[in-house]
Amino acid sequence: MSDLSDFADQLHTDVVSDMAESFFGGRKELDVALEAYSGMVKELLPVIEHMFQAAATLRLLLLDDAGVDAFCVELGIDPSRIPQAEGAPILVRESLPFSLTGGGRFHDCVTFAYQGLYDAIREYLHGRHYNDPDQPGRKRLTMHYRRLREIAEIINEKIHKANNERSVSSVLREVKRLDPVQMEREEMLGDVVYGDGCEKDPDMCFVPIDFAGYQFPEVEELPSPKEVRPAVKRFCSRFYAERKDEVRGAIDVFVGR
Repeated sequence: MSDLSDFADQLHTDVVSDMAESFFGGRKELDVALEAYSGMVKELLPVIEHMFQAAATLRLLLLDDAGVDAFCVELGIDPSRIPQAEGAPILVRESLPFSLTGGGRFHDCVTFAYQGLYDAIREYLHGRHYNDPDQPGRKRLTMHYRRLREIAEIINEKIHKANNERSVSSVLREVKRLDPVQMEREEMLGDVVYGDGCEKDPDMCFVPIDFAGYQFPEVEELPSPKEVRPAVKRFCSRFYAERKDEVRGAIDVFVGR
């Protein structure tokens, strides 16, 4: 009988040990995931900054809101798809292909600026492939908006499970169920009853990632430069003729004069 009792005690100890290892291991995993997520957010910030610089560059050449509206009408897109970029510095391009006319030079500038914004928005939304410096021949993808949103959803699902299915109170309740004598004694004495989820242990709950709280820019992809090339050419020809002096000043800023 003593051997059976010893076996039962050892089994109880092993089960409790496994539960504790699973519980604390799961919490450690979430701690690491949340810390890593903060690092991912920081990786995206320069991409956002570059996107706003690219938008500021195109807006410089389009002069003002009226110019942006006219450009977007020509391209058949809503002006809101050109991000606002107040206060962002432009991306100076010090060299341009040779052009015989001012209108041709303006067309080259707008073409480069539009391509830059198109690329910047795609990188923000989908990432950009680059060579892995640690593993030659392997490609990696930069952090981007959609991946960050998906990872937040995955982590929040794990947090919900940890807070509701593997909370401190639920684990303690399971441990107590392994010791009927102790449970009976506590029920007789009216000891603490462990509730469900985080109701009884809010300080031990994980806080879900508030993705909306980051206020990442909501942007849409632009039409490809190849697709809008004829429309850009028509716009530049007309716009340069209408606002030549202002356009020349913007070109000087664009090339860093």
